Amino acid sequence: MTDARVLDADVGVVGAGPAGMVASARLAAAGLSVVVLDEGQRAGGQIFRQLPGGAPHPARGAEPPSHARGDTLLAAFADRDVTLRRGATVWDARPGRLWFEQDGASWLLRCRRIVLAPGAYDRCVPFPGWTLPGVVTAGALQVMVRGFGVVPGQRALVAGSGPLLLPTVTALTGAGVEVVAALEASSRWRALRALGGVLGNGGRRREAAWYARRLLGAGVRLRWGWTVFACEGDGRVQRAVIGKVDRDGRPRRDTARTIEVDVVGAGFGLVPSIELGLRLGCAARFVAARGGHCLVVDGAQRTSVPEVLAAGEICGVGGAEVAMAEGDVVAGTILHELRGIAPPAAAGRRAAAERRAADRLLAAFAPLPGLHELATPATIVCRCEDVTLQQARDAAALHGTSARAIKLGCRAGMGPCQARICGPSLQALAAGRPDQPMDLPVVQLPVRPVTTATILAAPAG
Repeated sequence: MTDARVLDADVGVVGAGPAGMVASARLAAAGLSVVVLDEGQRAGGQIFRQLPGGAPHPARGAEPPSHARGDTLLAAFADRDVTLRRGATVWDARPGRLWFEQDGASWLLRCRRIVLAPGAYDRCVPFPGWTLPGVVTAGALQVMVRGFGVVPGQRALVAGSGPLLLPTVTALTGAGVEVVAALEASSRWRALRALGGVLGNGGRRREAAWYARRLLGAGVRLRWGWTVFACEGDGRVQRAVIGKVDRDGRPRRDTARTIEVDVVGAGFGLVPSIELGLRLGCAARFVAARGGHCLVVDGAQRTSVPEVLAAGEICGVGGAEVAMAEGDVVAGTILHELRGIAPPAAAGRRAAAERRAADRLLAAFAPLPGLHELATPATIVCRCEDVTLQQARDAAALHGTSARAIKLGCRAGMGPCQARICGPSLQALAAGRPDQPMDLPVVQLPVRPVTTATILAAPAG
């Protein structure tokens, strides 16, 4: 470190989740200097999230089988000579350079290789009342319960689509919250197509059996082909309107019924966090089942930009097993390039097999286009700028259906989140074409929100 707040390392890793921990631990074990930048206060990412230091830990029985491997990985990561910069927000990047903010100070990390493993964030589908206090994403509920030990309410509704719903339900029931309804928008028959990806993978079989036992023990029945239509309440959520959807996710209004709840977790899948990759100039492609736009990588996890590698959800949503396997491949690739050590072929085969299994599972829970019909003309679709669906449609009709045109017409996607919340569905909603993919996001500086002082004080690269 110099007085100019500059760090130097062989490898800079963005993200201390499964992929980042596996890659950095193995690289450090081989003698390379590694600096990991993570926004959290402890390693683990969203999947292996740890409670804050000093907080009581939940009972071991509340954690699925995969978390045993997570505990082993966390211990191995802590034992290695890895520099973990906690609470670090990476806001700009160039090949070999990562600028980040930590504790209000501006830093630069110079490195020979960059590993991108920032994970993913929740996909939001707007519906009437989704902005009420007490209505949060499924991922946010897990952060509250598993990350901070917070009990968010007494009667919960969990609705959406995809594997993230099950850990949300079990986290809530483990915290003593009554889950009055758990709704999966995909049909039971669509989910059966994913059985090959589950039954053919030992880890996923054990995980599925564990969740089935937990739901049975808590008396929670997963309702297939149902979702939340609207949330209501005076100042916060007090009621939820739920009902059945057709095979494409369109609400069947004649089946609507109201239930009393004080917390709603809505989880409609995940979206890869590709902003840093785009800032670095990495190529991306759109894969609906993997969450949307994701970085393109080869079999060695190299991106289109030399010296930049990627692993985990940024390459497409896949889960912890995929992330760990790809993190191992990343480490092998870097050790081969910097130390001349031949990468083990088994690592690549394992990563490919885990990715195939994940793809088969996620294909059954690909975004349902009909869910965009939940929003009414008065529904807020951009929370940052308070843009309604009607305003977005008016902008699209006047200016065009590109993301840029809609933004210019009504400011949707121009707020602090930079379209992370509304972006994955904005064009489909505004254009009335539910199967339309979003344009590739346009990355603005700072990539993540930081103070003006941080930008002004940024060390020269």
